[in-house]
Amino acid sequence: MSDILPYLYAILWFLLAIGTFAFGKKNKLGAITVVASIMFIFMGIWWTIDALIPSVSLLKGTYGIIVRVVIAVFVLIMLFMYLRIKKNGKK
Repeated sequence: MSDILPYLYAILWFLLAIGTFAFGKKNKLGAITVVASIMFIFMGIWWTIDALIPSVSLLKGTYGIIVRVVIAVFVLIMLFMYLRIKKNGKK
């Protein structure tokens, strides 16, 4: 089971990307769902590469720090987009 688990994580990220994009398109939520989908695609690619090349270990050490910083940047971008939408909605 542990050999399959990294691939399941990658599939999960890709499914979340598709689901987020579809949900955003259906409910007309705009750019914030596109940014979230791009983040999930990035995470799916990162986890897929980590599963295919286990000797590199992309989730530990320097590579782990890089992926966490990139995810934090995505989350901050989405937070600022959300706050801007809320601010414009109150006016």
